[in-house]
Amino acid sequence: MNNFGILAAGYDKYNTADYDKYAAFVKDAFSLSAIPVKEVLDLGCGTGEMAVRLADMGYSVTALDISAEMLSVLTDKIKGRDILPVCQDMINIDLYGTVAGCISAFDSLNYLLNAKDLEKAFAGVGKFMEKGGVFVFDINTSYAYEKVYADNSYVYETENSMLVWRNCYNRNTRKCHFYLTEFELSDDGRYFRTDAVHVQKNHSLRTIKTAADKAGFDVMGIYGNTDRGELENTSPKAYYVLRKNREL
Repeated sequence: MNNFGILAAGYDKYNTADYDKYAAFVKDAFSLSAIPVKEVLDLGCGTGEMAVRLADMGYSVTALDISAEMLSVLTDKIKGRDILPVCQDMINIDLYGTVAGCISAFDSLNYLLNAKDLEKAFAGVGKFMEKGGVFVFDINTSYAYEKVYADNSYVYETENSMLVWRNCYNRNTRKCHFYLTEFELSDDGRYFRTDAVHVQKNHSLRTIKTAADKAGFDVMGIYGNTDRGELENTSPKAYYVLRKNREL
């Protein structure tokens, strides 16, 4: 069930992430590449805010997402930029050519619910990445699931809409269910309700490193924020920088 498409139209207004700062972090991480980075894969691109920023930095971006609705929002932002939208599942990547850089931002990889699928995604990136290229991504940490999400609820309001976000984290399965309910004001004054359920997996450091190694990547750095700060027990996200150093 494609629950990403349900809320695609309202995704940007609820997401308050600092895209510019993240893009700067990615550009800095690409400097660790052993080869020039021009072609970049945005894996799980969503509505394309990162793809737009990377294209504006001069990269040629392949923006891949499973949601056609999310990509439709991105299409309205392209406006002549060097961005190619591709509707694919990230565990079955099939690109038109190779890339020297890849990003997967905002916990996209946490939507892969087991180690096998994570390894498939990493293998796909490795298959289409040139040797020496760099893969940058973030993962939600145990702290995020156990303390920030846990069984907490959040409400986001705009002038004409409201999003209710309820969470349920299972420590045994290491899976977190997000129950999303949006109320959107229509032109006739009525509110329309939309519901969606998202599920994420809390991947361990060992699982991530194993997937990276099998795909031919070496870990160049793991950080607690986009300022390259140290990863701590209270870091809600872990930011990884990998480099492909082996052909498999």
